[in-house]
Amino acid sequence: MSIFRTALRLIIRRPALPLTHLGALGLVGVFLMAGAMSDQATSGIVAIKPTVAVVDHDGSALSHALTAYLASRGTPVEIGSTSRDLQDAAASGDVAYIAVVPSGYQEEFVASALAAADPGGGDGGGEATASALETVATLESAQSRYLEQVTNTYLRLVRAGLIANPGAGLDQALAQAGRLADLGVKQTVVARPASQTDTQRFGVYVNYAAYPLTAGVLVLTGLLFHSFQTGEVRRRNLASPLAPRRMAAGLGLAGVAVCVAAWLWVGLLSLVPIVGGLGVLTAAPGRFALAMAAALVYTAVPLAMGFLAGALGLGPAALNGLGTIAGLAFAFLGGLFTAGIEPSGTMAAIAPFTPTHWHVRAVEAAGRLTDFSWDSLAPYLGPLAVELLFAAVFAAVGLLAGRLRMQTADAG
Repeated sequence: MSIFRTALRLIIRRPALPLTHLGALGLVGVFLMAGAMSDQATSGIVAIKPTVAVVDHDGSALSHALTAYLASRGTPVEIGSTSRDLQDAAASGDVAYIAVVPSGYQEEFVASALAAADPGGGDGGGEATASALETVATLESAQSRYLEQVTNTYLRLVRAGLIANPGAGLDQALAQAGRLADLGVKQTVVARPASQTDTQRFGVYVNYAAYPLTAGVLVLTGLLFHSFQTGEVRRRNLASPLAPRRMAAGLGLAGVAVCVAAWLWVGLLSLVPIVGGLGVLTAAPGRFALAMAAALVYTAVPLAMGFLAGALGLGPAALNGLGTIAGLAFAFLGGLFTAGIEPSGTMAAIAPFTPTHWHVRAVEAAGRLTDFSWDSLAPYLGPLAVELLFAAVFAAVGLLAGRLRMQTADAG
């Protein structure tokens, strides 16, 4: 137990390391969840009202109806009627959509529709759309394309009314087109059930937790093994009556204690209301337990990496750098920040060779679990087994590196 207590005192004497790699990085995950909550709170359906201008040279009932309809779908803007005015408005971007109704447009429009309604002669049902206007000046934007579609739809409805009932006249066709154009589906935002929202946020946070666990556990356990495996400390230990197995057991137990402490910290942060862990624990304690168990199993990977780093003789500065780089690399390559998005190309090929990829898979499987049968648990236990395989590989390489360093002057 003296080795165990001494090893833990090494961590206590360096509070900056756990506060930075575990405390600060764990709180970052909580802040990320808070930002996601604020984005969801402000989300909703926002009506698009692009700027629109109609230059009316016809002064007819059709041009007035078209102007009023476009004004209801956009924000009307007054511009001049000369070609220079149109060019300036389009170039400056002050107006998203500009339509010029030429003189005599209504007469030609009605004549074309009535000709199409005549079975004996007509144009075979051709359409008079916005392209029949003398000038349509649009900017290359989604808003201009939207208003162009709105204009075409309205004119098609008017034309269809004239063709369907030629004797009713233009006024009835305009009234009918107005009623049809105003038809629409009522849109509302349906909030996700609280339990599902909590499960989603909790899963994202547990995925992210692999980042501080990687950096924190790797650095802290690497420091433990380094302190007892280099220089005069190792020489004194070899000369002491303390059995090597007992020393290894003490160091291993201290490393496990670091893993459990780090795991408890991220688990405690998951209970913050905005993270959703408390809601999941209340509604589905089994899913909560499995997700947190996946996080605990994952700590075996940075523990083995810390052992490897200590066997290689990496000092505190090198351990800090390795922990930061490994944490970021695993986070990005393993998809910790892109949960729910399937990788493609090179990223899809690299991801399975990172332990964080399998951690994400295990957490996702825990969230989908419906019962505790073997068929349901297999997608969860498989990724955990792969994580332990990663840990075993790192530990084996660490043992080999330690054997090779035993004969060096630095190792004693």
